[in-house]
Amino acid sequence: MDILGLRRANCKSCHKCIRVCPVKSIEFSGQQAKIIGSECILCGQCVVTCPQNAKVVRSDLPRVKQAMAEGRRVVASLAPSFIVDFPVDGVEEMAGMLEKLGFAATAETAHGAYLVKSEYERMVREKRQDIIISTCCPSAVRLVQKYFPDLVDCLAPVVSPMEAHARYLKEQDPDAYVVFIGPCISKKAEAEDYPDSAVDCVLTFEELRGWAEEAGVEPESVPCDREGRRSRFFPKTGGIIQSMDRENTGYRYYAVDGPDRCVAALRDIRGGRLHNVFLEISICEGSCVSGPMIRASQGGMLECQDRVTDYAAPGFPDRRPVRDFDTADVPLERHTAPQPVREKVPTDEELTAILEKMGKTSSADELNCGSCGYPTCREKAKAVFNGKAEITMCLPYMRERAESLSDKILGSTPNAILVVGEDLTVQQINGAGCRLLELPRPEAAVHKPVEEFLDPVDFIFVMEDGRPIKDRKVWLEGCKKFVEETIVYDIENKLLLAIMKDITAQEEENRRTQELRQQTLDVTDRIIQKQMRTVQEIASLLGETTAETKVALTKLRGAVAEGEKRE
Repeated sequence: MDILGLRRANCKSCHKCIRVCPVKSIEFSGQQAKIIGSECILCGQCVVTCPQNAKVVRSDLPRVKQAMAEGRRVVASLAPSFIVDFPVDGVEEMAGMLEKLGFAATAETAHGAYLVKSEYERMVREKRQDIIISTCCPSAVRLVQKYFPDLVDCLAPVVSPMEAHARYLKEQDPDAYVVFIGPCISKKAEAEDYPDSAVDCVLTFEELRGWAEEAGVEPESVPCDREGRRSRFFPKTGGIIQSMDRENTGYRYYAVDGPDRCVAALRDIRGGRLHNVFLEISICEGSCVSGPMIRASQGGMLECQDRVTDYAAPGFPDRRPVRDFDTADVPLERHTAPQPVREKVPTDEELTAILEKMGKTSSADELNCGSCGYPTCREKAKAVFNGKAEITMCLPYMRERAESLSDKILGSTPNAILVVGEDLTVQQINGAGCRLLELPRPEAAVHKPVEEFLDPVDFIFVMEDGRPIKDRKVWLEGCKKFVEETIVYDIENKLLLAIMKDITAQEEENRRTQELRQQTLDVTDRIIQKQMRTVQEIASLLGETTAETKVALTKLRGAVAEGEKRE
């Protein structure tokens, strides 16, 4: 499993990890930021910076617990920066806690630091190298290997304090299962990258803290060493140099921390103008006291530096430590091979084509805002060329694209749209709105009171009541038009949005239809009345004729009946 992983559901496309990554070893695709293992220096900045905890550090606790379950003699090599991350006065208190967790013994990695610094002193005395770069920080070593491979020969051919101490512990007990515990993620890779490593497993302070909390174990107060050791200075910026004997060596000593300063220093060395230089280099600002696995609730950097100083040299600067750890005959040599990162380099034409896709058609368009995580638009374009970035990561480009789409929608809609502020001034109006209100251009309305063009009563009602007005028919006296009005209140942005559909033609048509209907009704009424009179007249005439006929027929029938009787 990779040392750094990703919780996909947590990654929110914020680009923060790209922004802080000193070597841009992150591929962004499918709205996910994926670490490129072959390019990563494991500085852990992405882990610290990610606001969603999307970056996951591999846990090696199961390996340690398994070794204990198998009956192995598990020994802890404790990085000297423990003094800033745990509420203890010395390694003795940490040893008691680790013993409760199952460790057979605990020793300070500072002993390995003493062996390493002694080897550095020997190199300086013998003037083995013109430029000597310390090899205590594995992330710094990886930076040189991958991005300054031409400077690999400047790295001191010496193992790190972690490795030196593990070799020492194995010399004492070849069967010991050595576990390094420290603030660094890249130590996990260091233990795995070298086949000759004496380190069996690496735990971070974060893993140890979680394990102790789970087991309900805490450090207990016990008597601790109060005399100090010079090699305990190692975790602070300049701590390596501070622990060394530097008189009359002919070398100049520089301590550099932080990724940007490390890169700048390596470029200076690449320039070839520096000679007889010992360079202490640490990727983390503040060196190991600010490692990525130092808990977030710690004190400030200066406070941490003071904690290290007080532990290494109680009473400093009036009293300086004269003691250090015992010497040991441990092999310390290690040569580092270059592992250059090779990226494709786009031609000027290819770079220009990508920039144009990003909406950068001139140098004035290259804002270099850094929102994508890259320092310049051209660096972002190179990342796109190498498949590490997407065009859509450019915030100004996406904003302009959204604004362009918004403008097209506002410009093409037949409805009038007005955006009004809480102070009842017009903030925006589209072309249809200008035509509706008979304005020559939007500037004639923007930043002016809405009451100059519309009755503000509805706007005030919506703002005070909070409920929208939907499809209300309104007569605009100023322009003699009917509109269908909808007003909504965006409380978050403190804006009122009015959408007005011109229904004047429809109303005119409705009026004409209504008039025609009324005319038809009037005509119909007149016809009905006339027809009724005619019917009544006919009925009257028919009534008189019928009566006369009935009388005549009755008389006729009577006459006939009389005749029959006579016969």
